[in-house]
Amino acid sequence: MRTNIFLLFLLLALPGIILAGEARIISMSGEVEVRPTREGQWIPAKADMEIAEGGALRTGAQGAAVLLMPNKTKVWFKGTSSLEIEQRQTMASRLMLVFGKIKVRVPHLMRKERFEVRTPAAVCAVRGTEFTLGATEDGKMDMQVLFGEVKLRFMVPPQKGSAEFSIPQGQGLNSPEGGNAAKPVLLTAKLEREALENWNPGLSADERQKDLQQKETDRVQLKDFARATNNAENSVKNFLNIVKESDLEAGRTLSDVHGNVVRVEQRMIRPAANEIQFFNLVKRPVYSNSGASLASGGFKYNGAQSVADRLDYMQMTMAFNKDLPQRIEEWPGFFNSNSVDPSWASFVMANRTNAGEIFFIAQNSKYVPPSVINNNSGGLINNPSIIGVAVNSGNDRNVVITGILKNESGVTAIEGLNKISTLEVLDNGGGTLKYTGGSVAVNGGAGTNVVWALKTDKANSYSYPKDNPDNAPLAHYQADMYQVGGTGTTYLWLASEDYVIGNGGEIRTAGDFTNSSSDPFTLLKNNAVESVMYVKQSQGINASNPAAITNNTLAKNAISDNDYFAYGGAGTNIDLVFIPDLMVAAVQRMLPALTNLGN
Repeated sequence: MRTNIFLLFLLLALPGIILAGEARIISMSGEVEVRPTREGQWIPAKADMEIAEGGALRTGAQGAAVLLMPNKTKVWFKGTSSLEIEQRQTMASRLMLVFGKIKVRVPHLMRKERFEVRTPAAVCAVRGTEFTLGATEDGKMDMQVLFGEVKLRFMVPPQKGSAEFSIPQGQGLNSPEGGNAAKPVLLTAKLEREALENWNPGLSADERQKDLQQKETDRVQLKDFARATNNAENSVKNFLNIVKESDLEAGRTLSDVHGNVVRVEQRMIRPAANEIQFFNLVKRPVYSNSGASLASGGFKYNGAQSVADRLDYMQMTMAFNKDLPQRIEEWPGFFNSNSVDPSWASFVMANRTNAGEIFFIAQNSKYVPPSVINNNSGGLINNPSIIGVAVNSGNDRNVVITGILKNESGVTAIEGLNKISTLEVLDNGGGTLKYTGGSVAVNGGAGTNVVWALKTDKANSYSYPKDNPDNAPLAHYQADMYQVGGTGTTYLWLASEDYVIGNGGEIRTAGDFTNSSSDPFTLLKNNAVESVMYVKQSQGINASNPAAITNNTLAKNAISDNDYFAYGGAGTNIDLVFIPDLMVAAVQRMLPALTNLGN
């Protein structure tokens, strides 16, 4: 599958999962009615009511509602609006706005997944987009794109001009009038404010504008920061003198969600002229994990308590088809003016407490040119081809390599991990691997302690909580089922607990950010993301039957408390804390060049 290049640079890259299921009302006020099915009758709506394919929702003059689709798309309704769910399948959804005004926020979709919203006049195809859409009963429509891009096609070609448009962020389009050609136009300040305000039901006019006013304040503060940094040439020079072996370095000491003292160090280096490597090192003098999250849907920690000198790390490496400039200040112009493609990339996370016994999880990608992917733009692909397995329509899915590397004859655990991070491994049958250039199996000692697995497209993923209110802790638990070797009856679950925390280890809420008077860079310095990863066995009657795992409860029941791999006393997980400090340092370093490029 194609991997978005920029996701590899995020502090936390976790795959989004589309769950089969029905649309659900998560909030409402005033007069709201539902037609649960295509042949059903209109009835008063209730919170948490589900609407199946063919069903519809409508609001009265003072009504408002929020609809949540199974793929996490949200639809906000204003008064006097009516929408029908024309199609609701795992990889294809289509909504029909009969009349009224809605706002739609669509997450980044899976490859080959389609999401469309249509009116009597036009069809809008979207992915990773937020926009508003209006329709009248006489067939007129208007649209404003807030984020991303919308591909719009008129159902009936207009008398003049094109019938299809790609409308980017900050522009909108209305139905053509008087025989004129339709044309995207920049949003006016009034239209932008109306679209960006909070559409949640039951809010006063002042409450709807509150978040927008805070965003405008943050925008002013960001501009002030950029102006000050752009003029501070001496500060930039002093920073350059500190950087020695690494291009960039950053670090912070804080507490994690378990109460352990943590030292996080980040470095960006270049192993070769055409490569970038980013390290996130997490050191703890003592590591304990009480498993307190189990009460709220997390996963069981089976390792020892009070593990000394715990070391976890994340390493992201990307190679390009051209050498990069020596000075990173030149990178913005270099990428803007050259045809630069990635050759390959690797994303490796590991518990490195014992250098001779390393528990790791890796996801690797390689570049495929546009002609190979339906003449699209090309990109990084993570599927069985990275380990030499032929790809077809049935197995074009994400691959994970995981297990425990141990010192072996001729290959130490660290050397083995380096080979995996540089894509020097191939399939060796039955889910096992061998190193390239020979037949040395990647076993990590006795038994099969390192495997590759293919993400199943049949099992429902586990996700908790399903929906968080705005004042809830920013914590989420996720697990996805993988088939070892892509065939057979052996499965494992790749599970994670994710938290947004403060420097004291407290779990943040959305209100800590939206209600804060601090500038964005102060917020970044005072917060972090913690991700705790496990590889669990599959259990129960559905242990090897992913097609039977059709909902969240069945998925949770199929995840064993037992780990898939037996890992010594160093802890049976990978516990990473990510800080945005290196990103801030990179912005400071490259800001003058970025400013010039923008000008």
